[in-house]
Amino acid sequence: MKLSHTLLPLVVLAGSSVSAPAEEPLACNVNALSAPQRERHRALGEKIRAAVVDRVELSNGYALILDFGRLPLDAAGAPFCVVEVAEWVDLEARCCPFLDFGIEVAGKGGPARLKLTGGKNVKAFLRTELGLPEVRRGLP
Repeated sequence: MKLSHTLLPLVVLAGSSVSAPAEEPLACNVNALSAPQRERHRALGEKIRAAVVDRVELSNGYALILDFGRLPLDAAGAPFCVVEVAEWVDLEARCCPFLDFGIEVAGKGGPARLKLTGGKNVKAFLRTELGLPEVRRGLP
């Protein structure tokens, strides 16, 4: 479909009159998870924190570099993997809808990246509420 020269200015003007959405408040929904879901969320969060080997500060949040090889096998002998990270993201997104998430997986057994981003004050929220670890480079 081709826009005529007379419609294009109208499209541009209509788009420019739309105001930016208001900043979403940093408000958690404490009723979003059932008791079993909260326990699963807690357990997964502990494992994710234990797998963090580095943290990259982004303009609107953090990227956590995860090494699943740091974690013990589960009771069935299976390793912790990106599926559990996605499960944690699903649960976290229900109670903290102001966060944005991204999961990147490197091939050939490389590390995974969990991006936690959002609007104003999200970095401060992540540091305090989620207990992001201080990562020391060069230590075993």
